[in-house]
Amino acid sequence: MHKEKTYYGIPASPGIAIGRAYLYLRRRIDVNEQNISENEIENEINSLKSSIEYSKKELEKVYKVSVESIGKEKSAIFQSQLEVLNDKIFINNVINRIRKEKKNAASILNDEFSKLMQRLIDSGDDYLKERMIDFNDIKNRLIRNLKREKLFSKVDEEVIIFAHELTPADTILFSRRKVKGYGVDTGGLTSHTAIISRALRIPAVVGMKVISRKVTPGDLIIIDGYEGIVIVNPTEETLERYREIQNSHIEYELKLSELINQPCVTKDCRDIELSANIEFIDELEQLAKCGYCGIGLYRTEHMYMAKGDFPTEEEQREEYTHIANVTFPKTVTIRTFDLGGDKVFHSRIKENNPNLGWRGIRILLSETELFKTQLRAILRSSVRKNVRVMFPMVVMIEEIRQAKQILEEVKKEMDKKGIIYDRNIKIGMMVETPAAVILSDEFAKEVDFFSVGTNDLTQYLLAVDRDNELISNMYQQLHPSVLRSLKVVVDSARENNIPVSICGELASIPYATPILLGLGFNELSVNPVTFAEIKKIIRNIDYEEAKAFTDSVLNLTTEQEVINKTQEFLKRKEIKLY
Repeated sequence: MHKEKTYYGIPASPGIAIGRAYLYLRRRIDVNEQNISENEIENEINSLKSSIEYSKKELEKVYKVSVESIGKEKSAIFQSQLEVLNDKIFINNVINRIRKEKKNAASILNDEFSKLMQRLIDSGDDYLKERMIDFNDIKNRLIRNLKREKLFSKVDEEVIIFAHELTPADTILFSRRKVKGYGVDTGGLTSHTAIISRALRIPAVVGMKVISRKVTPGDLIIIDGYEGIVIVNPTEETLERYREIQNSHIEYELKLSELINQPCVTKDCRDIELSANIEFIDELEQLAKCGYCGIGLYRTEHMYMAKGDFPTEEEQREEYTHIANVTFPKTVTIRTFDLGGDKVFHSRIKENNPNLGWRGIRILLSETELFKTQLRAILRSSVRKNVRVMFPMVVMIEEIRQAKQILEEVKKEMDKKGIIYDRNIKIGMMVETPAAVILSDEFAKEVDFFSVGTNDLTQYLLAVDRDNELISNMYQQLHPSVLRSLKVVVDSARENNIPVSICGELASIPYATPILLGLGFNELSVNPVTFAEIKKIIRNIDYEEAKAFTDSVLNLTTEQEVINKTQEFLKRKEIKLY
């Protein structure tokens, strides 16, 4: 009898899965450099071209399956891979090297992709580093097809997959085998395994380092995608506990669904705006599960990341208008491109520390025409007067004033052309740096609303890289310095009579809800997955009581003290969380 063992990683996709382990070992593709004769050159080039065409057909099939499963937006990675195969400059360079060096196509391809991936490593950008697996997948696909080797990706049904790494194509194709969960050595929250697993609602734990060497095919497994736990060969007692958790979650979600169309109001009749954070247009269908609420944050940078370039004005207008129409009469807050930092941006400048570099509003103010293009698209989508515009990563008063000035210039240009738009469109800014917190009283005089981005704010306040595994335990969203900073922002907003919302991940943590209410936030913009649970908490709390509770919490000095006191408060109120 094997002993129960527990392993920890990054919780990438929520849920509990119980099943047998399937170890997916990707076949190693060996590449040997070979000299070819003058007479063999054209045959080698023709083989390369055939491999490219066959690889395109494979990816087109995967893309079709992916769109059916998770929608067009989240399937963009396969389009990006197809673009590499259609890159004439890249392919012609490989062909020219074959002719010049008289080497086999596989070795030249391998060398060119190695150079490309090394540039990703040298970029220092975590997002770009995670894209290495995508380029490696294209390389392996091309070389495999050059060698005419078969792809073995068929697995048993209803198993839990363990692997050193998974490509986006693996994750999509395995889903057709009713895979129950994933445990992967590599990857982070922005890896495609994580993104696709969340979209498919398949529990997943990534960044586990050596989990693929710790499991044996057929082992009984529990995947806890909430806590980032993998349990190998659990005891009957552990199995029973997790089965109860599974059943409780199902029952709990059914009960929560009854609250969706109920008003979001505290027990003492204080209205709270509960809205959703949305990144992809396909996620709009989630609004039905949130009582057709408003959108407190619509992230636009995905349009750039999917295309690899800035979208046209018409492409943006079409998407923003669709979102505004689906959301109407509720409000949608469109954040202008927040690129740079941990979000891919193909800058001509190499930055040693991109999180403190050219990002957010800094890029937009430097690239004025691109900024104006986006502002025109947003304004053109505002005709139903339910659109707000919000600027990211503002740290200086001059930045918000310059952004407003550019917006006014765009309005005047549109007026001359007789284009209809909301002349009184509300202007807001993200508060996500210590500078913005300290100057929030001054910023509140410049904008119509605040939205607090706690992800970056926490990172900058605590000087902790949230994606760094070595110090991940120090990334504390309920750290007293974070909570006290939030109070400064809310007080500044109240004194200047502007609304303030919170759209960072902290808003989506259910046990943080009493504190956020007590601080005085007008709006919580949350992940649709937690929408119903947070509404339940709001409806079971008295605002004045939450305010008094939060005042006492602000005197605490550690995050653990905050968590303990919050759990006591919820227990006293008989509010059960999952």
